[in-house]
Amino acid sequence: MPNRKGARNAYYYFALHRLPELRRLGLPVARVVDAIPYCSQDWALLTEDEKEKYAEMARQWKSAKSTDASVKQLSSQTSPIPAHLPIQIQKSPTLPNATNLPGRNDQAVLGNSFYFLNILSHGELPSHCEQRFLPCEIGCVKYSLQDGIIADFHCFIASEEVPCGFRYHCQAASDATHKIPVSGFELSNAAYPLVLHELYKFVQPNQGSWPLVFCKSNDWHRVNWCLKHMAKKIGIENKFELRNVEDLVVELYQQKLQKEPSKTWVRSQLDVSIWDYSSNTRCKWHEENDILICALASCKKITYCISSSLANVYGISLTEAHLPLQDCISSNNPSPKVAILDAGRFQKLRAQEPWSTRYFTSPVQDQGSFSSGDSPSGVKMPCGKSTVKGRGVVRFLENLSNVPKSSSS
Repeated sequence: MPNRKGARNAYYYFALHRLPELRRLGLPVARVVDAIPYCSQDWALLTEDEKEKYAEMARQWKSAKSTDASVKQLSSQTSPIPAHLPIQIQKSPTLPNATNLPGRNDQAVLGNSFYFLNILSHGELPSHCEQRFLPCEIGCVKYSLQDGIIADFHCFIASEEVPCGFRYHCQAASDATHKIPVSGFELSNAAYPLVLHELYKFVQPNQGSWPLVFCKSNDWHRVNWCLKHMAKKIGIENKFELRNVEDLVVELYQQKLQKEPSKTWVRSQLDVSIWDYSSNTRCKWHEENDILICALASCKKITYCISSSLANVYGISLTEAHLPLQDCISSNNPSPKVAILDAGRFQKLRAQEPWSTRYFTSPVQDQGSFSSGDSPSGVKMPCGKSTVKGRGVVRFLENLSNVPKSSSS
């Protein structure tokens, strides 16, 4: 039941929820509209109660849209906003809003620490179950634009008893993604109290105030539910305020350039797969078992994407804490499976050659699914816009082998 152009109904949000899973299955779905044909059968199997969650999202969007229209009508009848004032970020109708950064100068932004969090689950249980998810792995990264990754946290979570009749469903969902067994997994020995205690210890409050924590918008519902569920289980209040990393990136661009990139462009930058096999990105278990879906890796790859996208904007000197260093390969040729960047050398290439920004886009974008190009819509990038077309990682490997290394690399 596709929605009419410009509208967002319950089916739209259901397709949006299914989008990451469809991508993992290798389907050509870059946007919600691409996912719609693949979701009709699953939508028909949902109960009315299960559909209500998505219907509520649609109602909130419609309400926010009406409010925005009223505000615009009112503002058109008053004096225009002075041109020197920064543009305010539009608030998300269904998810938390972007944070206001604690400083109004570059140094404050560069030195500010951000925490990126992800919690993987064995699967999503039906709506009539009190427990909607089964948390099994948690990853968190402390990061700043100036210093890159400062510290990381990772832990497997001992699974609660799976509700009767859903063990096979949960194991099947796990086998399709992170491969963590529902039971008998010797590494998942940390129960909820220990996990939260260690996580709260890692994300320490600053002068009595807890820092904001970020995750991708597609993961927000699951991560936020798991945080509240674990806190409730041990009888404490959840101390984290979870925000969207997409809104953070928009704010970082707006903070420096006084212009906002499009959300489509930001999501395309965060969805790149170039670092999937980078060393020291996944946890030890997922690395040894050659499994891409890892809670820690998803957090680290967010920082890689932010570093590569904002380095030239903020004048950051990239280090191995910002991007993975080039692996030592005996053949002196890039491995077709491992695409890892030498941070300092690549930043020099990117500044010298405008086409090098192409290698920070996703393979989906290379296929023309996105029309936003290599720079955010409405934002002029310092190094210019790429005009070279290619096939993402494949073209990156072909060109990197032909680029002479500098004497400092």
